[in-house]
This record gives sequence, structure tokens and C-alpha cells, in this order.
Amino acid sequence: MGSTYGRKDIRPILQKQDSLHELINTILDKLPLGVFVKDAEDDFRYLYWNRFMEEITGIDTEEVEGHNDFELRFDAIMSAEERLGLDRDVMETGRTIEFSGKISDAYGIRKDIEVTKFPIALSNGKPLLLALWRDVTVRNKMENTLRRSQVLTKMALHSNDIRLCSIFVNPDSKRNYDDSVVQVNNWLPGKEDELIDISWPRFAARVHPDDRERHDEAFRKLCAGEISEVKIELRVKYPEMVNYHWRESSATVYERDERGRALVILGCTINIQERKGQELNLEEAKHKAELADKMKSKYLADMSHEIRTPLNAITGFSELMAFADSDEERKGYYEIIKTNNLLLMQLINDILDLSKIEADAIKISYEPVDINELMDTTFASIKLRMPEGVQLFLEKGSCTCRFGTDSIRLLQLINNLANNAIKNTKQGSITLGYTCLPDKHLKFYVKDTGIGIAKDKLESLFTRFVKVNDYVEGIGLGLAICQGLVTKMGGSMHVESELGIGSTFSFVLPSHEG
Repeated sequence: MGSTYGRKDIRPILQKQDSLHELINTILDKLPLGVFVKDAEDDFRYLYWNRFMEEITGIDTEEVEGHNDFELRFDAIMSAEERLGLDRDVMETGRTIEFSGKISDAYGIRKDIEVTKFPIALSNGKPLLLALWRDVTVRNKMENTLRRSQVLTKMALHSNDIRLCSIFVNPDSKRNYDDSVVQVNNWLPGKEDELIDISWPRFAARVHPDDRERHDEAFRKLCAGEISEVKIELRVKYPEMVNYHWRESSATVYERDERGRALVILGCTINIQERKGQELNLEEAKHKAELADKMKSKYLADMSHEIRTPLNAITGFSELMAFADSDEERKGYYEIIKTNNLLLMQLINDILDLSKIEADAIKISYEPVDINELMDTTFASIKLRMPEGVQLFLEKGSCTCRFGTDSIRLLQLINNLANNAIKNTKQGSITLGYTCLPDKHLKFYVKDTGIGIAKDKLESLFTRFVKVNDYVEGIGLGLAICQGLVTKMGGSMHVESELGIGSTFSFVLPSHEG
């Protein structure tokens, strides 16, 4: 009658307890984590060992129950002695202890395990130790992958100067969305990884004033639902920057409310300063090429005109000489032919000189020259060509008269500048001169009281084919030749001019001994 107690049948109770016990075991065996229980009063011998523990260690429940860690052999992160000390600490202090490590499972595969141990007690007060093993291998792998991705992303963002932001929009804004908040990283120097919340007006204020209207209009269209994404190029100056630089800004609506209104906008800007610089350089190069082509066409037209003019005179008056009625008339024609012949020769010489200078084929021969004597000779030569109403003056320096230079090229320089002055001076004076400078340098100058030159034309004055006054003869090569010769001789060219007052052309040359 062992199944009765007094007159009451207890078999249903026992059956119910067996079913409950089976249910608990089934639940524990289905859990995706290891569970085991140790008897704290019996040398921490195992009382329970679920299926997860069987599978990961390769040890069945029957082999474990009734044994302690010193009687079993499996990879448990710590040694048996360390586990015993830890178990005692848990039971004595009543605190929960967590630790993690790597083990090799029953198949030799490395696993990441997190362990939690804490004390429990039965209803009769018996103390037990409950332990949980969690296999976090997959989770750790995902976390490591995520961390690697974050590091690689950070490296890519920094190396390419890419900046990201999230804009939190108030869809019910009464302030034209100016109450939006921008969450941005890499905003302040030294805080590249720190997310900072700033107001939209403060964020937008970093955009160049000329680009601000386009930038703000695109943002408000995104907020209002007129567009879903946008990409624009603009200039930005972030807090750590001194100058504006070009960036390509992209934005897209990431999250909307139930009415389809924008809540979150994601933005990205990429540094395109180098690309923009290349575009500007290409545009500038194209402009220069087009300008050079136009100047070439103009040069050919001017040169054709300038050469044709003396040629026509030479041809025409040569024919008229045959029909001249008197020696006086014939002599007049001869003088005209001679003058135009000299002009044609000068044009051809200028073209040849400039070609040699640009091809670096011109020869410079240095020798000691008496500058005062050279200036006197030049003065006498130029005085013969002075127009009526214009006086010529000569100013000499007070230093030594011996100077190492190419006398022929120096004469060419002074004559070219004097010829320009004569062409552009109808009254007043022209002054030739030189002054002494330190380190055996001389400054030569030609000063006139002519028409002068506008300031906006001074920069291109020494460019070939450039003529300040289209009403005077010449094709605009004289000053270009001067610039080339002076540079070849190791000097520098200068000009000072005021429209209606006159001009001073000067060049500085070093002395070349021997």
C-alpha cells in the first residue's frame, strides 16, 4: 500500500511531480545555453548537467552527476583549483560572478564562452550553485566585424575628408525649419569622433554667402517633401578652417512620420577642392589657349598689314619713279621708298629677334663698356629722330663708367624704349638716363610726357603682339623683345605710367665681368 498515505491515494501527486520534473528538464535541455548545478555542501559535486553542456563538452549527464571538477576533465576556461576557489567565493559572499574566455568544444572547435555563477537555495534551505554558459562566438564575431567596419569606415572618411550628419526635422515647424537640429561628427578640432548637436542656422552659416541661398533652398525642399534627395556643389568653411573649400553635398530623407513628412535627413559632404581646382585650371588653360589663338590671329593680321604697308609703298613709288617729271620729284619718291624699306627691315628684324629669344637661341656677348660714351652716342642718334615740339634730355649716373654688358643688346634696349616714347609723345620731353645701384647693378630708364598707359593694361604690356595705342605703327613686339633680352641678361623690367601724364620704362642689369 506504498502508494497511499492513510486513506488518501498520493499516486496522482507523484505522477504530477514526475511530469513537472520532466517538463523542467525538457525546457532546460532546449535552452540555447548551458546550465549546471553544484551541491555547495558536498564538495561542489554536480547535481544537474543539461544537454547544451553535454554537446559542448562531449560529456554525458551520467558521467558528470555525483562528481566534482577534480574528477572530470573538460575545457572550462579555468583550472579545477581556480573554479573551486571561485565557487566558494560565490557561496560565501552571495554575489553573482561573471567571466568569459575561450574553450575547445568536443570537436576541437574554439568557442567564446560567457559564464555566470550565482548562489541559489532550495525551499528547505539547502545551498546550491547555479551556473550558466553562453556561447557568444557568433555574437563576438559579429561585433568584431562591426568594429572592423567602423574602423575601416573611419579611415575611409578621414582619408577622403568625408563628413556625415543627421538632421532631425520638426515637421510642425513654424520657423521655416530653422528649429531643426544637426547631429554631426568631426566638427571641432580634436573631437573627430564626438557627435555634436548644433542648430540648423549655426550649421548653415558655414556655407559661403554666394552658395547659401542654393543650400538653404535644397534643405527646405527636403523638409517640405518637394524632393527626396539632393546633390549640390558648394563652398564650406568648417570651424577649424581658415579658407572656404569646395565640397559635394548629398542628402536624402531617411525617416518620415505617418503623414509622409520628413523627420530625419541624412547628409554627406565630400571634399572636391582638388577636382574643382583641376576644372578651374582646365577652364583657365582653355581661356588662355583661346586668347592665344585670338592673339595669334590678330598678330598675323597686324603683321600682314604692317608688312603690306611698306611693301605697297615701295612697289607703288618704285613704279612712279619711272614716270617722274623731274629729279626733285624722283628724289622725293626715293626718300619714301628708303623710309619704307627701313621700316620693313625693322619689322623683319623684330620678328627674327623675338623668335630667337623664345627659342633661347639669341647670343649675348659681354665685354667692358664705357656707359657714358655709349649713352652719349645713343643720345646723339635718337636726337635726330625727335619730332617737332619734343625735347630730348640725357641724365648720367655718378658711378664708374665701366660696365660689363653686351653693348649691342643694350643699345637695342634703349633704342626700343626710346622709339616707343617717340611714337607716343607729341609734345613735352623724353629723358634718357641711368643710375647706379648696389652690387654693380645699373638702372637704365626712358621717361616721357606722352599719352601714358591705363593701369589695367600694365600687366599685359610686355606680352607679345600687345599694342597700347592702335593708332601708331608697329605690331607690338618691341616691349616683348625688351623683356626677353633683359631676362636673358639676368635683369628685370619695370614700368610706371599714368594716363595723360606720361610713362617711365626702366630695366636693371647686373655687371658681367669678362
